[in-house]
Amino acid sequence: MESLSPKLRFLKLEENYAEFVLEGVTPAIANSLRRSILSDVPTLAIDEVAILENTSVLFDEVLAHRLGLIPLKVDLGTYEALLECYEEGKREDCVVALTLEVEAERPMTVYSGHLRLAEPPEPLKKLVRIDVKPVADLIPIVKLARGQRIVLEAYAKMGVGREHAKWQPVSVAAYKYYPRIHVLREECGEECRECAEACPRGVLEWEDGRLKVVDELNCTMCRACEEACPDIVRIGWDDTKFIFKVEGLGMIPVAKVIEVALRRLVGRLDRLVSVVGEALEVGETEARVEGGGG
Repeated sequence: MESLSPKLRFLKLEENYAEFVLEGVTPAIANSLRRSILSDVPTLAIDEVAILENTSVLFDEVLAHRLGLIPLKVDLGTYEALLECYEEGKREDCVVALTLEVEAERPMTVYSGHLRLAEPPEPLKKLVRIDVKPVADLIPIVKLARGQRIVLEAYAKMGVGREHAKWQPVSVAAYKYYPRIHVLREECGEECRECAEACPRGVLEWEDGRLKVVDELNCTMCRACEEACPDIVRIGWDDTKFIFKVEGLGMIPVAKVIEVALRRLVGRLDRLVSVVGEALEVGETEARVEGGGG
């Protein structure tokens, strides 16, 4: 089998969105990266809530559940410190506390923007600045009538998406095979115009009697053009090359999500190689003993 040389090339990179081409890998590795992005990147989310007073219409449990699903934006300095805590197994030492205290003088809605950062724990005080806040200030939590009151403390911890969706750093992580469009006859008449018009994504263009590919990446491999012109166009794909689309939730930049996902995936593979190597060494030793070898 031909050896593969992995490469990653970004097509678009924004704070909360990324498109990139991953090539030189198998479908299994591409799917492992997708799963790592979704479920193995540690993020911060409210995990415990101490409700001191709640005279709203919501039960305490429902209120706590809503708080847990509010995505928390973490600056990179704070995130690196929290990630170090998590990976060293000190998850319970690096808890970020937030408080919420609201009393309604008139009917009102309590929003995520009412949450306030409390004093950070000792392991995090080494940072110059602790920056944790909701991704958006207008996420509704509960409506209060006049005179109703909520006082609570919320404790945010690091976790991963496979534990609970509230720790999932992205809303979308998907990939498709890299399309390959083969135009068998570039020079042709009106029949080629039908090929171009049959494509719903504008991938093909017919001009001056010639059919050409103008946007290969936009192809969804629906084969509409091939069905319209089976003797002119062939649709295929490269099973060692993939187009990824990742849409973040604003907790940390998407670029950081991809970096941590790759790092943790490689770490898992390194540990697997180490465990398999140790098992093989044990097996060889036992075989020599059983065979009477030295």
